[in-house]
Amino acid sequence: MPAQPKDFMTTYTTLLTAARDDMAVLLKKNRLFSVLRVISFLILLLVVILAIKGLALFWVFAAIALLVFVFAFIIHERIHKKQKFNASLILALEQELQACSGNNTSFDGGIEFSDPTHMYGMDLDIFGGHSLFQALNRTTTFLAKGKLSTWLLEPLPEKNEIVHRQQAVKELSSMPEWRLHLRAHGMIADENAKDPDSLFEWLKLKPLFSGRGFAAAIYIIPVLSATSIALLIAGVLTHQLFLIYLLLVLAFAGFYTKRINSRHMMLSRKVTLLDKYADRFRMVEEHAFKSILMQQHQQALQQNNQTASTGIRKLGRITASLDTRLNLLAGFVLNFLMLWDIRQMRRLEKWQQTHKDIAPLWFDTLAQTEALASMAAFSCANPEFIFPVIDESKLSVVAESAGHPLIPALERVNNAIHIMGAGRFNIITGANMAGKSTYLRTIGVNMVLALAGAPVCAESFTCYPAPVFTSLRTNDSLSSNTSYFYAELLRLKALIDRLNSGEKLFILLDEILKGTNSADKQAGSKALLTQLIGLNATGFIATHDLELGSLATIFPVKVHNFHFESEIKGDELLFDYKLKPGIAQNMNATFLMQRMGITIGK
Repeated sequence: MPAQPKDFMTTYTTLLTAARDDMAVLLKKNRLFSVLRVISFLILLLVVILAIKGLALFWVFAAIALLVFVFAFIIHERIHKKQKFNASLILALEQELQACSGNNTSFDGGIEFSDPTHMYGMDLDIFGGHSLFQALNRTTTFLAKGKLSTWLLEPLPEKNEIVHRQQAVKELSSMPEWRLHLRAHGMIADENAKDPDSLFEWLKLKPLFSGRGFAAAIYIIPVLSATSIALLIAGVLTHQLFLIYLLLVLAFAGFYTKRINSRHMMLSRKVTLLDKYADRFRMVEEHAFKSILMQQHQQALQQNNQTASTGIRKLGRITASLDTRLNLLAGFVLNFLMLWDIRQMRRLEKWQQTHKDIAPLWFDTLAQTEALASMAAFSCANPEFIFPVIDESKLSVVAESAGHPLIPALERVNNAIHIMGAGRFNIITGANMAGKSTYLRTIGVNMVLALAGAPVCAESFTCYPAPVFTSLRTNDSLSSNTSYFYAELLRLKALIDRLNSGEKLFILLDEILKGTNSADKQAGSKALLTQLIGLNATGFIATHDLELGSLATIFPVKVHNFHFESEIKGDELLFDYKLKPGIAQNMNATFLMQRMGITIGK
C-alpha cells in the first residue's frame, strides 16, 4: 500500500523540529564564542602592552592569550558555517512541508526555458507559475536546473533508460534527510548563472606558464629574493641595487598581469562555491547506493584514483591562494618573495591539464543527481502517485483513475485512459467547461512525467515510450503577421512532417481549426483525422463538433467516441467531469450566454 502524504509530513516535521533545536543550540554557542573572541583579544592586547613595557613574563601570557583567541576564532567560524547550513536546511524543510500541502510557489518555475515552438511545452504548462517544472524543481545549481528542464522537454526513448531513472528516483525517495542535506549545501553556495560557464571556458584554455623558463623562475626568484634581503641587512647590498632588483622582479611578474587577470576572473572568489560543490560530490561518493544509475554516478565521480570532491577541493585551495593577490600589499610582497602569481597560475594549469576532460563529467553527474533528487522530492510530496509501466510492444496508453498532477487531490476528478494500437483515435466531445481540455492535459502531463522517469498521477499507468505532440493553445502573432488560423496550420504541418519522417507520437488536439468557419472546420477536421489515421498516428481529439464523432462509423476499429456531459438544473449548470463512452448530448453555450446577460434571439 503506498505511503500517504501525512507519513512524509511527519518525517519532515520531525526533521524540522530537530533542525530548529540545533539552531537554538548554535545561537547560544555563537554568542559564547563571540564573547570569548572579544575578551581574549582584549586580554591579548593588554598583556602585549605590559610585555612591551619590560615585563618579560607577560610574553608567556601573551602567547596563551593568542592561542585562546585563535581557538575562539576558528570555533566561531565553524559555528557560523553550521548556522548557515542549518538555516538553509530549515528553509528546505519548510518548503517541503508546503509542497506536501500542494503549495509549490517557493520553487522556481523555470520560465526562461519556455519555448513556444516546442511540441508540447507551452500547451502542457511545463514551465512558469503553477507548472510541472515548479512542482518538481528542487535544484540549486544552474546546471541541474537546465538538466531537469531538458528531461521534461526531451523524453527518454527506451524502456531501460526510463526504468533505471525510476529506480534511482525510488531510492532517493527513501532518503529524505540525505536529499535535504544535498539541497541545503547547494542553497548556501551562492552560485551565479555565469559561474559554471566561466569554469568550463577556463578548462578549455591553453596554458600560459607551462614552459621550463617559468618552472625555473619560481624556484630561482625566491632564492635570489631571500639572498638580496640578507645582503641588504648585512650592508653588503646597497639600497639602490636592492631597489633595482625588486623592480626587475616586479616587472617580470607585472608583464603577465593582464593575462593572469583575465584568467583569474574566471575563477576569482569562487572558493566557497567550490567547497560546497565538494561537499555535495562527497555525499554522492560516500553513500552506499543500490540503484544502477546512482552507482554509475558514483563511479563517474571516482576515477583515476581520485574523487571529484578531492579534486574540486584542491582547485578551491589553489584559487584561494591566487585570490591573495587581490590584497595589493600581500600581492606586492608575495610576488617579490615567491613570484606568487605565476607560481599559483602554474598550479592551476597543472590542475587544469589533469582534470580538463573529467571535470565537466563531474558537474554533469552532480546535475543529474540533483534532478533525480528533485523528482524524488516530488514523489515524496505526492506519495499516492505511482511509477508507470513502460510497454514497448505497442503504441498505447492505458491508465486507471488518472488525474492531473497539478490539481489538488480534493479537487481532482480522475478518469480512465485507454487507447491501444497505431492509427487509433479517441474523439472527446462535450460542452464548454465540461473537462475536455483538462483531460487532454492530464494525458499529456502524465506522459511527460512517465517518460522522464518520474511518478504519475494514477492508480495504474502503462504506456509506450513515445512523446506527445499537442495543439491545444495556438496563438496568433502580430509581430510576425501570423493569423490564428495560419499559426494552427503551421503547427499541424509540423505534426504531419514529424509523422512522415517516421516518428511515433501520441497526439493531443483540442478543437481543430478553430480559426475558420463551421463548414470549413468540419470538413478540414475530418480530412485531417483521416490523414492521421492513414499515417498510423495515435491520439486524442477534443471537440465541440459532434459531427466529427461520425468518423467512428467510417473507422469502427480505429475511432472511438467518448464525452463529458453537463446538466442544466434550473438556473444551475452542473458537471461531474467523468469520461463516458459515446457522443455528448448536451451543449451549454446558449445557457452560459444567458447567464452572462447576453440576449439570445428567438
